[in-house]
Amino acid sequence: MNVLTDSFSVLLSHWPLILGILLMMLAGQAVMGAMLRLIFHDKLATEDLFALSAAGWMLPLSLGSMLWLALGSFLPSQASTFLGLLFIVIFAIVLVIRNRREPVSGSEVILWILVAVFGISLFLRLAFVSKVVIPLYFDSAQHYLIIQNLLAENKISALGSPSGDYYHLGFHLLTAWTASILRAGVIDTILILGQILMASVPFALFSLIKKETQSGIAALFTVLLAAFGWYMPAYAANWGKYPALTSLPLITFVLSLAHLTLLNREMLSSRQFLRAMAILFTGVLITVLFHSRSLVVFVIFTLGWILATGWQRLSNPLRVAFFLMALTGVILFLWYLPKQDVFGLLFDPYWAKGLIVTAGVLLLSLFAQWHYPRLAFASLLVILLFLGALLVPIRVPGYGTLTLLDRPFVEMILYLPLSILGGAGLAGLERTLQDLTARLPEKRLLPAGYLSGLIIVLLLVNTFANYNFYPADCCNIVGRDDLVAIDWIDKNLSSEARIAIASTELRVFLSDAPQGAAGGDAGIWITPLTGRTTVPLPYQSDFSERPVFDTLCRWNAEYLYVGDTGATFNDALLSASPDRYKVLLSMPRAKVYQVTGCPQSQS
Repeated sequence: MNVLTDSFSVLLSHWPLILGILLMMLAGQAVMGAMLRLIFHDKLATEDLFALSAAGWMLPLSLGSMLWLALGSFLPSQASTFLGLLFIVIFAIVLVIRNRREPVSGSEVILWILVAVFGISLFLRLAFVSKVVIPLYFDSAQHYLIIQNLLAENKISALGSPSGDYYHLGFHLLTAWTASILRAGVIDTILILGQILMASVPFALFSLIKKETQSGIAALFTVLLAAFGWYMPAYAANWGKYPALTSLPLITFVLSLAHLTLLNREMLSSRQFLRAMAILFTGVLITVLFHSRSLVVFVIFTLGWILATGWQRLSNPLRVAFFLMALTGVILFLWYLPKQDVFGLLFDPYWAKGLIVTAGVLLLSLFAQWHYPRLAFASLLVILLFLGALLVPIRVPGYGTLTLLDRPFVEMILYLPLSILGGAGLAGLERTLQDLTARLPEKRLLPAGYLSGLIIVLLLVNTFANYNFYPADCCNIVGRDDLVAIDWIDKNLSSEARIAIASTELRVFLSDAPQGAAGGDAGIWITPLTGRTTVPLPYQSDFSERPVFDTLCRWNAEYLYVGDTGATFNDALLSASPDRYKVLLSMPRAKVYQVTGCPQSQS
């Protein structure tokens, strides 16, 4: 009941923003649905169109946000915002008119179930916002800063601003444009848009599973499994991984559209095929713009499907041998990776806290392998390649040595092949029961539809018993005192002030080499919210030691910030040296110190 109450309170307080984003989403869905009908005509049912467009709605809106960015360099902000939105609306109207005579069939029951799943999922996820004052973790501060810069009058020039690294630009563009259209605050837009995006994540899987298995119930189960089976990927909002979350609906949309195009290749005209290729190409580009590692995901799924297709043509002994090799590889990774400190929590969503669902999926995967071997083996290969990508080093200019995929992203996206396995497995179980019923008509077996319904009910029961819609305590680095202290800094310190803030070592790769620093407490929000320059210092720094003081002087760090929560500086060490660190603001859980006594030549 607390979830319902908290979700309703967010709905009441943020309904203009929620409604505005949903209307934008509806416009994007109209464009995408109409484009899909131009390609596939009557080959897609209404529920398929809804599911695909519910995941792909960001494609046309992303193009609108790019137009807004380009026009914003020489037009007033309101004009560029209006013209970007007008582009989407006119595009939607033209496409809908062109499709007015196209027949559309399908199951209204399944369609309305999908609509209800989206609505209920979004409503429940609003509870997350009720407990968040400001987006969580250090990544969110950088997202906020980039979006604020994009909202500046000269948007193209803002891209060259030294205040931010414009990685994952697609998310920042979409959020900035949304905030501009709806006249909403950036913080509220990030929080609400993030939950709407999260509600969009699973829907494109419906079409993939339905077309592959011809089972609407199995496709619906796949959607529910991807939405609520594990606490990932939704948990990534605690890490501020909004660009990665935004890429997930688009990843599934591109994969499902590619699958549809392959299935219907012989029935598509050259014009229809070219349209499909154009959307796929655009989809890949936009998705990579949202999150660069999406390209690796596309390559892995493509490779998995190609290898599985070739594997299916082999003789039975070779198929068994290669299947056992792939399975052995996954098992070895499951044994090896958790033993490495940086990967210790990699499987936590799917094992320690998702064991019931994962065990059910593994059981169903036996039926998937029996009836849909190519899809099941491709999913197994994708899991193997995801885990292997954690260990493949690459060198990226400006970022040093990385790996193809990092631990947080793999932890987020493992739900995808597992959900496909679960959906295909349920369809395989249905076929097994149907075959048994045909062979043993005298036996009174449980109808396949009833068993599938029971499994879906069990999944929903597990969701209501174990799924947590609230933010995690671990990732909140901003408290109430922090907001007051940062406001004090904004009003009382010079705009040229340099403030030392606590940082932690960032470790997401299996390497002993330094992997960068991350904000340890609310100090990471000082620059985005006040414009003051901050310099990171390890939170374990011993301020009683002279070298630490000399470093502050050398960096011209005039002030120190001690936050409310997270990895903060040791306040006891600072207060023990009043000759070097003078308290300017003292609150129960946050403090601002002035660094005094630096030699004039260094200050």
